[in-house]
Amino acid sequence: MMKDSLTHRFMLFTTIVVVFIMLINFIWDYRNQRAQATLEMHEKAQVITKQLIATREVIAKNQNRINYDSKGNFEFKHLNPAAVGMQIGDIFGQLTHYSIKQTRLDYRSAGNAPDDYEAQGLLRFSNEPHLAEIWGEDVVAGERVFRYMVPLHMQEECLSCHGEPIGDLDITGHCKEGYKVEDLGGAISLIMPMDIFLHGIKLNVYRHLSFSLLLIGVIVISMYLLVTRLVTRSLGELKGATAQVGQGDFDIDLNRIKAQGEIKELAQHIQEMADQLKDLYQNLEAKVEKRTHQLKLVNEDLRIKQDELEAANIKLNEINTYKSEFLAIMSHELRTPLTSVMAFTDLLLQDLPKELKQERQNLKYIKANSQNLLKLINNILDLAKIEAGRLELKLEYVDMADVMGAIDSVIAPLAKKKGITWEISLDPEVSLLRADPEKLRRVIENLVGNAIKFTPAEGRVEIEVKNGPRDNWLMIRVIDTGIGIPPEEQEEIFERFTQIDSSNSRKYGGTGLGLALAKELVSLHKGELWVESELNKGSTFVVLLPKDPDKVDPGGNKEI
Repeated sequence: MMKDSLTHRFMLFTTIVVVFIMLINFIWDYRNQRAQATLEMHEKAQVITKQLIATREVIAKNQNRINYDSKGNFEFKHLNPAAVGMQIGDIFGQLTHYSIKQTRLDYRSAGNAPDDYEAQGLLRFSNEPHLAEIWGEDVVAGERVFRYMVPLHMQEECLSCHGEPIGDLDITGHCKEGYKVEDLGGAISLIMPMDIFLHGIKLNVYRHLSFSLLLIGVIVISMYLLVTRLVTRSLGELKGATAQVGQGDFDIDLNRIKAQGEIKELAQHIQEMADQLKDLYQNLEAKVEKRTHQLKLVNEDLRIKQDELEAANIKLNEINTYKSEFLAIMSHELRTPLTSVMAFTDLLLQDLPKELKQERQNLKYIKANSQNLLKLINNILDLAKIEAGRLELKLEYVDMADVMGAIDSVIAPLAKKKGITWEISLDPEVSLLRADPEKLRRVIENLVGNAIKFTPAEGRVEIEVKNGPRDNWLMIRVIDTGIGIPPEEQEEIFERFTQIDSSNSRKYGGTGLGLALAKELVSLHKGELWVESELNKGSTFVVLLPKDPDKVDPGGNKEI
């Protein structure tokens, strides 16, 4: 039963994987062949229509030669471009399976009347003067066809029959339409049957399908024989040997088992186990005493290792403290030259003439990247101070309207540049709260910055500030319609250097410090920060703050 179950499950999994891969390759190949066939039909349609256009131009430019004899006598031969185009279309249709004709909305001949597809194409050419061609697939009389249209614009030679004055009879006896040079005079429409191209694609599909089925069959049979020979047969022998050991018979011989790799090693371990059990039963008291002595040695070794581990842990804590102090010192030292770079950049921008646009743009790039780097250094410095326990809050009474105004001045241009709807909703009943205004601003700015970064164009980001669900508490909600966060990652995003997409080719930039710093700063205010999100629908980051952190009971219940 075990052999059949293992073999069948393995073969089922292998078959599903192979079929899935073949199916992907089959779909990909079919789409490529379909695209190539469409490209070939498009190129062929371009050549055919250009040949007809060239013929029309030759006829148009040689009307005098056609209608005048050598003595200068005029006789209309009825070989104008339209008439020749119709004749060519009739002959071309008789010789091939293609259909080509000249058409326009105010047609003179019923043979040039447009069908629905052509009427829509003519309207598009009229509304889009720079449109050079229209093509696509269609169904005509139950047959799949390729449609292609190119516009015909009025030339100087065409005005004698189609120009002004409107209503006068031209040489063919039709009323002139009053067209001018470059006006849309109609279009050439080509219909090509797709049965030849589709037949070729079907043949390729059948050939690939047959090859895939053959390949799947060969792989499944080969894997079945391989698994049966190298795995299940050996496992069957091991099963019988272990059953014999379970019954108390340790006289087994697995050294001659026909197995390879890990199964061979497993057989050797089972053989060793059986020999050891046999020896243990024969010399139980001596073995117990020996094993007891070995256990004491192992325990002593474990105690030594535990002491070493505790010492290493103390050393690691010291190193971590040194690391935090080093980051704090380095971040502080980096800010001074970086501030100088930003200051000198501002001076250069003030003194640089406005006509040097490229140089001014480069300086703006330097300033923007310097500001981003300064924010990163500030985040690292604050996190290092928090780790070292040296970051203190400067509590004062804060008006949320002022905080929201400062954030709006920074975020509104970013949202406008990215095409995102930006809104701040501040409940007028919100009163003052005691907080560190700079730290509170950085918390909200980090959350809103993340929302802007992960929200696509035409999305929405909103800040909602109102009194909390408990007395003397404030709730701040940052709502976006961005990419969302999977449930299993909603706790991890508050870890340092953690983002939703951590691959080397991730689409969104960042260091993963913003949310970690926001979490720490909110905790310093004795508040809470969490996220409510649904993948591909958006996220809501919720900040719950006491209006006076000094009055919060550290052991109190903070649940909403």
